[in-house]
Amino acid sequence: MLVFEIISQSLLPQFSEKISIVYRLPIRTISHLFQLVATLSSIWLFTKYVDRVPFISIGFHLKGRFTDIISGIFLGFAIMAIAFFLLINLNEITFDSYFVDTKSILFSILFFISVSVLEEALCRGYLLNQLLQTSNKYVALILTSVIFTALHSFNPNMATIPVLNLFLAGILLGITYIYTKNLWFPIALHFSWNFFQGPIFGFEVSGQKLYSIIQQTRMEDNLLNGGKFGFEGSLLATLFMSITIFGIWRYYKKKSKRTLSGVEM
Repeated sequence: MLVFEIISQSLLPQFSEKISIVYRLPIRTISHLFQLVATLSSIWLFTKYVDRVPFISIGFHLKGRFTDIISGIFLGFAIMAIAFFLLINLNEITFDSYFVDTKSILFSILFFISVSVLEEALCRGYLLNQLLQTSNKYVALILTSVIFTALHSFNPNMATIPVLNLFLAGILLGITYIYTKNLWFPIALHFSWNFFQGPIFGFEVSGQKLYSIIQQTRMEDNLLNGGKFGFEGSLLATLFMSITIFGIWRYYKKKSKRTLSGVEM
């Protein structure tokens, strides 16, 4: 499947550029939409003809998952809002101005939906799902988090803390999946994290500067504000993700114990 991905992505630039010119869409968005189609198509082929299971079984069951979607969106917003106002109060960043461009916001939403669905379907829905069938769940979680980190290895301004935080992001996005086998919470969290981080609060997203409603300025580049990599390069992100991972793990551990107690009774 990865070979299919590499071949399809090698053909993307020329097609993306042509469509971008014709429809006046950002080439970044067009490219990721092509990647999304290629990824979902390859996963569908493997689930149907190799694994012989329904495509939806990788975690796309939607019934009863509205709460997961809302929770994921709220969590991403809460982390970024707390980070933004905390860094302002610590004099690490300043709020300069704001500028609302409806077209750019809509393109950002489309772009980050495609990114979150693509990466979650591949890393959690397919790879983690496959490894859970043959490996210890925590080993599977670590391995897919390493793969998730590697997928971002060519992002600009990469350094030690960003690598650590990308790995922790893989753990955070995957830990609910190992208990629920459903993708809607990680997709919603992934989307919300990126969208509020970049287009709303003005941080770089994994080292990439994008359109943002809020214009902010860093007083200096350091490990507290994340520097040019954005909040994902910050030690605050390390702390926030570690706390969230532990909280989610404890929640599902307690839930599992209550379920087992109910069965025994």
